[in-house]
Amino acid sequence: MILKKEFYFIRHGQTDHNISAEEKIDFPAHITLNSTGLTQANGIEPIIASLPIKTVCCSPFKRAQETKDIVTSRLSAHHCEIEELGECSGLIWKEMTSLGTMAYLQAKDPVRKFMQQVLKGINQALEQKGPVLIVAHGGVHWALCCFLGVECESTINNCVPVHFTVENEKWSARRLI
Repeated sequence: MILKKEFYFIRHGQTDHNISAEEKIDFPAHITLNSTGLTQANGIEPIIASLPIKTVCCSPFKRAQETKDIVTSRLSAHHCEIEELGECSGLIWKEMTSLGTMAYLQAKDPVRKFMQQVLKGINQALEQKGPVLIVAHGGVHWALCCFLGVECESTINNCVPVHFTVENEKWSARRLI
């Protein structure tokens, strides 16, 4: 399903919109980082600069792009934007997470379509020269963990770098902070 290749993942920095995400139905692409999100991204930049990243793949959403620009400011890596790494709606998020970690087996449209989109986007990223850093969203992270069989909290915190590795056909995820 997912190419077996180590990679790193970061959910974008905080926005005013996702502070109260439980009440939101949609997560528009144009939303920018707030001051906390900018601080978060700047805070992890030294960690990202120390990683052996060769390619950075990012959601086209503005908050992910802003995060990528900050955290990779000292990297000399290839950058690519992948449409399929965009975020799902709040309604899809609620349904997807209510299904639990086996959501990809039980989901119906539109959750299934979103999860297929994520699968395609992650594989596009992992086809690049690695190690790859993926900068995307909480919904992408949830779907990714479901596909990999990696336990995760329902919501990954903003700007927490995670290192995904595979050994003997088993994936693991380790937070770097």
